[in-house]
Amino acid sequence: MEERCLDAPGLSLRYHRVPWDEPIFGAPVAAISAITITDPARAAEAWPAFAGWCRGEQTVLVSCRLPQKKLVECGFLEARGFRFIELNYRPRLAGLGTSDLGQPDDIKVEPASAGDATVIAEIAGRIFDTGRLHVDPLIDAAIGDRRYRAWAANAFSNPGQSVLKCRLDEQIVGFFVIERPSATAHFWSLIGLAPGLSGQGLGTRVGRAMLRWHRDEGVDEISTSMSSHNVAAMNLYMRLGFRFPAPSVTLHWCPHA
Repeated sequence: MEERCLDAPGLSLRYHRVPWDEPIFGAPVAAISAITITDPARAAEAWPAFAGWCRGEQTVLVSCRLPQKKLVECGFLEARGFRFIELNYRPRLAGLGTSDLGQPDDIKVEPASAGDATVIAEIAGRIFDTGRLHVDPLIDAAIGDRRYRAWAANAFSNPGQSVLKCRLDEQIVGFFVIERPSATAHFWSLIGLAPGLSGQGLGTRVGRAMLRWHRDEGVDEISTSMSSHNVAAMNLYMRLGFRFPAPSVTLHWCPHA
């Protein structure tokens, strides 16, 4: 992934192609990783260089995620066709070693094997409807389904990730894609509960079972990422004891729409 730079009077911009999403869309996809505006008028003069690159690359989607306090930058992008999609939260649970997680129940957590990949990928491709690609009215929801399916499947071969499954009897009722920034801090990259099982209290049981697993590993901190559209997940994380920092704003631009 090649990071490109546009440093001009009034505007500093960092952006790149998103190769892992391009097979999902079947077309070029890009993202702005950082933007700072010190003079909106002069930034407007520099902007066509970036817009021209996007159109020259035939980019179908450009995404940008900014801290919510960057209102100048958000307004600048919205004036140029970017649309608000979501607030993105990074809830965090610290002090896991002293958390009250209740008594273990029948949910069993264990590493997923390669033989579980098809089942877990199929779950991931069916259950999400609040992600940024699903809620954007200019993007076919089937693209979002494909992206989650590929995300789960690719985690089995990604050296930076591992997959855990949660079983009730012999049924896989949930899965977690885990990243390990450090020995004591883990990140839930992707989380899923099997279709038809929501609204039964199973999410809380699965979440607590996962936290017990991490606590037994010696992990003290868990963080994750979620969309503001996923109210059910927000309530679940609050029940589990997570805290919510200030969110980021996700914006999308479809240059050829």
